[in-house]
Amino acid sequence: MKSMTGFGRAEQDSRFGRFTIEITSVNNRYLESSIRLPRPFAALETRIRERVASAVSRGKINLTVNLAEPEDAPDKALINMGAARAYFRQLKKLSKELGIKHDVSVSDLLLLPEVTRPERAEPDLETVYKALGKVIDRAVKALVAMRAREGKAMAADMAERLKSMTTVIGEIEKKTEGAVATYAEKLTERINELLSAPVRDSQRLEEEIAIFADRTDIAEECLRFRSHIDQFRRTLKKSEAVGRRLNFILQEMNREVNTIGSKCSVFDISSDVISLKEEIEKIREQVQNVE
Repeated sequence: MKSMTGFGRAEQDSRFGRFTIEITSVNNRYLESSIRLPRPFAALETRIRERVASAVSRGKINLTVNLAEPEDAPDKALINMGAARAYFRQLKKLSKELGIKHDVSVSDLLLLPEVTRPERAEPDLETVYKALGKVIDRAVKALVAMRAREGKAMAADMAERLKSMTTVIGEIEKKTEGAVATYAEKLTERINELLSAPVRDSQRLEEEIAIFADRTDIAEECLRFRSHIDQFRRTLKKSEAVGRRLNFILQEMNREVNTIGSKCSVFDISSDVISLKEEIEKIREQVQNVE
């Protein structure tokens, strides 16, 4: 079981410069990825998104790619001939109008804005992706490892809560054990007090006891609740995405607890039912962050 919260980072030098990848994830109902790339690599976004999706199935993912180019990276300078001519004409005109004798050199022109600009060759995206993909894989691996560690800690806490719920359901079963026989005895005594002669084989009395037994029998609900706990435990040990399954099991557990509470309202188990509901809710809060 994995958490949906995590962070991963990786760096790698390449012929294009130093790639730095940072990836974070938080809980989300589905997989939602936001990829931020340097402008020249924008066309690789879809492929990177698919690469991340092959390792992560749920969560809101933010992946950022930064590239620090080498300081000695070769640039090809382009000369803006139109700007150079315009500057030259204006400088000659200025020199003439002010009566200043000054020869305009090429080096003078090159220092003026917009006369020169660097031109970088368009990168080969396949080569970029090959280098970038390896760094992304390392960052994603670190993210998945962190999600697994957090998931393990969450699973341990949930397992303790399941143990507590198992104890509570056992206490409920003890409190309701023999409830029908006790009710039948008290009901018979009460009727005998009201009548002059003891009641013998009263069909009405038997029907009343049967109705009570049907309304208060929680054996089936307790059995299903224990079964849900076992399913939850087994699911916690799985390595694939189990968040949705765990959430469904919790819904079924909550349904059984509600039925137990409504059937046994005449018994002193209200605090036990509340305890079960509290544990279910605490586990549900954690499950919202399970992949």
